Amino acid sequence: MSPDRTVAPPPEIFTPAFFQNSHPVLDALRAQAPATLVTGVSGSRLWLVPRYEAARTLLASPAVRKDEWKRPDRRERHTVRSERRRETSARIRANMIGADPPDPQRLRHSTQQALSRGPVEAMRRRVEVFADDTLGALRGSGPVEFRARIAYPFAIAVIGELLGLRDDEQAAFPAWFEPLMCRRSSPGDQKSSQFIADFGERLVDRGRAQPVRGLLSTLGSRRAGRRALSRHELASAAFLLLIAGVETANALTNGVYALLRHPGQYDALLADRGLLRGAVEECLRHEGPFRAVGPRHTAEPVDLGEGVTIPAGEFLLIAVGAANRDPRRFPDPHRFDITRTDHQHLAMGHGTHRCIGSLLAYAQMEVLFGRLLDRFPRMRLAVPAEKVRRQQSMTMNWLEDLPVLLR
Repeated sequence: MSPDRTVAPPPEIFTPAFFQNSHPVLDALRAQAPATLVTGVSGSRLWLVPRYEAARTLLASPAVRKDEWKRPDRRERHTVRSERRRETSARIRANMIGADPPDPQRLRHSTQQALSRGPVEAMRRRVEVFADDTLGALRGSGPVEFRARIAYPFAIAVIGELLGLRDDEQAAFPAWFEPLMCRRSSPGDQKSSQFIADFGERLVDRGRAQPVRGLLSTLGSRRAGRRALSRHELASAAFLLLIAGVETANALTNGVYALLRHPGQYDALLADRGLLRGAVEECLRHEGPFRAVGPRHTAEPVDLGEGVTIPAGEFLLIAVGAANRDPRRFPDPHRFDITRTDHQHLAMGHGTHRCIGSLLAYAQMEVLFGRLLDRFPRMRLAVPAEKVRRQQSMTMNWLEDLPVLLR
């Protein structure tokens, strides 16, 4: 099914209504085909992939690439301004998330042990302390903005300790970071990219000048393959870990939203803490922090079956949120059920680019959810569920904020 570029442009599905409730549209597209050509928010052509098996295949496929600057049409259109953007992009993407094979395997090896089960379990007590400090700082009985007052301070404190961030840096980082992750087009985007690229390098330089115990110091002492990680690679690894901190904050917010929208499930968790890990998994499947992964592009044609072949050089948007609600994979997929036993969702990615910090994210979610149940067992939404708004992003499933009543 190779598209004819002379026909009418593909449909525009990314409307304000879609961003607030994307599932009716995605359900229809999933039933129609394994991938559908649509128009992105900037007018670009995108192949949207909403089915579980197709999404899982493409996430691990060597035919799917991440670095858009390697596309032939991009190289032909380079300008001085785009070259600057390319250089800045390269500085913050030289990590296992932003790089194409074989680099991810080499870079992943350098962080695998530092974020493996043993080190994460050893850090769990510190995670508990950060959770207690964050919740203990809350005062008053009025509505609390969960994302801003709880999820962000907690998640950034954890990742901040790993990277050696000062308090002022922890407070400032989300304001620089979110516009990039949400693909908001504004004159400040390049400034934000430059700030983040410089910020990572400053962290590395500071760690080298004043060595302290922490993840960057650990990574700096490791060798990836036969050579040590460079300053550039360490800085980009710092950027990747900061991404993980912000994503975890939004996963926490989405998870609490899902639990409070389903009081029967919340009460079941109150009654049986043995359901906690399953609740975390179901929160990620049902309401993960990503609407989609991408855009990526095809380095060669990809046959998805049913007469659908995505040509080489096409952009992809792998709709992991829709894939996690594919009835072919998850029975009654729109039902929120913390007792599900199938946890093979795609919220943490798949294959080479599976989230390297997933164990730490799980630990943070389990700890904070547990502490919330202990301290605020009658927590509830402070506004009707339909009043909670989502950010308008093709890729991020982030709430603008989540007002809750704790007591």
